[in-house]
Amino acid sequence: MQHGSGWLWKALILPACIAYQVLVHSVIVDGTSSAARFALALIPLLALGYWVAKRARKKFLWTLAIFTGAVATYAIEWRDGVGLPVMNAFTHAAINLLMLWIFGRTLLRGREPLISGFARRIHGELPPYIQAYTRRVTAVWCIFFAGQIVVSAALFVFASLDSWSVFVNMLSLPLVALMFVCEYVYRVVRFRDRQHVSMLKGIQVFADGHSPTATTATPVMKQGIVRDLNG
Repeated sequence: MQHGSGWLWKALILPACIAYQVLVHSVIVDGTSSAARFALALIPLLALGYWVAKRARKKFLWTLAIFTGAVATYAIEWRDGVGLPVMNAFTHAAINLLMLWIFGRTLLRGREPLISGFARRIHGELPPYIQAYTRRVTAVWCIFFAGQIVVSAALFVFASLDSWSVFVNMLSLPLVALMFVCEYVYRVVRFRDRQHVSMLKGIQVFADGHSPTATTATPVMKQGIVRDLNG
């Protein structure tokens, strides 16, 4: 029962994120009341607060950072009326920076690239040409996350808030999905002689940190990431 409920919560994360982003975009475009904008801006801080309460070790420092973020958001919203866009931009950048770090750190010498680790957990030992391919895919994901940050920053500075919000709130997740689809199609066509798991199982490996067929495996890579975040 607990395993089923755990997957239910995971299944609800993506629809909740999509609904939140659509709502934020509509509020930014329509210019809803300052109170509503401030309330929406606090949601990422509340989510971070939940993580701090459940997992963080340095709770005082994290709590201080969250409180500072809430005060800064209120001040920016009260003074300039852009507290929600600023928090939205910060959240988008922070998520992509985190993903860039998670993928990029595995490209350092002596480490196994993230995608290589996922492939090995599914297929076992990998031939050299597949190891080289999965390393390149890991690097491409790093470029993708860096590109998200650069494009968001450029639009925030040089374009209208409406145009920036379309990219951050309406296109970011579809672009991630498009990356998965394009890589999967290319891989199937490029390596026709190899067996390929379904795209859904590949995403499950990414989410769980271990092979979907090895239910008792320990997600060592995920544990390392969590340990680094906790300090």
